[in-house]
Amino acid sequence: MADTNTSVAALIEAHEAWLRGGGDTGRRGDMLRLNMRDLDLRGASLANANIRECDLTGSDLSGADLRGSSLISSVMVGVNFTNALLDFTDMTDTDLRGANFTGASLNGVDMWRANLKGAVIDPITLHTLLDCREPDESSAYFALTKY
Repeated sequence: MADTNTSVAALIEAHEAWLRGGGDTGRRGDMLRLNMRDLDLRGASLANANIRECDLTGSDLSGADLRGSSLISSVMVGVNFTNALLDFTDMTDTDLRGANFTGASLNGVDMWRANLKGAVIDPITLHTLLDCREPDESSAYFALTKY
C-alpha cells in the first residue's frame, strides 16, 4: 500500500507543478483505476485532473480544488468534500454515497446517474444540480396537497 500512496503522491505533485507552470512543467494528473482509499488530500490542487474509475472511499478532499476534473465512474463513498471547489467537474456514474458536500462549490457539476444516497448536500444546491423547478400552483403537486 505504501507504494500506491507514493505513486499517487508523485502524480499529484506532478499535476500541481503542471498547474503552476501553465502546462510547461510537470504533467497533467492522469489517474485511472487507482486505489486512493482513505487518503488525506485536504487542499490538494487537482483542477482539470483526470481521476476516472478510481476508488477514493473515505478520502478527505476538504478544501481541495477539483474544478474541471473528470471523476467519471469513481467510487467516492464517504468522501469529505467540505468547502471543496468542484465547479464543472464531471461526476457521471460516480458512487457518492454518504459524501459530505457542506460548503462545497458545485456550479455546473454533471452528476448524471451518480449515487447520492445519504450524501450531505444543501437541498437548494441539489435541486439546481438536478435542474429541478419548484412546482407552480397549477401543478399536480398542489392539486394533491390542497384541502
